Amino acid sequence: MKKLVMVAVAMMVAISINAQSSLVGRVYHNPNVMSSMYADIDKMFAEKKAEALNKKEKEKGRKLNEAEMKSFDEEMKKVETKFRTIKGGTSMAMTVTFKNDKTATVKAKMKMTDEAMKAADIGWLKRKAMKAAMAVMPATDMPYTVKGNMVILQDDEDRDTLHLNPDGKTLSGKTEGIKYTLTRTK
Repeated sequence: MKKLVMVAVAMMVAISINAQSSLVGRVYHNPNVMSSMYADIDKMFAEKKAEALNKKEKEKGRKLNEAEMKSFDEEMKKVETKFRTIKGGTSMAMTVTFKNDKTATVKAKMKMTDEAMKAADIGWLKRKAMKAAMAVMPATDMPYTVKGNMVILQDDEDRDTLHLNPDGKTLSGKTEGIKYTLTRTK
């Protein structure tokens, strides 16, 4: 009788572990994966400003005088304003839907306002072309494999490795230097 109970418990544990690891039907979403990149904007801008100041002082071989420093600060203010305009007008939503045990659909939807594109010095014709391209960005079906807490998505050129939180509520990744987290919605 004890053995029968042990076997039943072992089967229930195996079934629950298998059910927990299946991603089929799950949907993970983030309305703006770029927000994490912009989270440290003040720190990032301060570092870039310090680098630019060091470079300028190195070129001159001395510290900047008061007039030069005022000109430098005005130039940096313009750059910061431009960057903040781009930041405020750019977003990218991302959704990953696990269709079955081998295929996931990845959908990214990017938005960029005219003001942000103008701040980025993108010309009128290119702005129109970019808006048209962003409007029709297709969803992509990608094969995936699961290894522990890693979900590896493979497309034609390379692969993305996402990390599944132990509770299964979030999926985190990094692409082109941007760290992001997708939250389970379904």
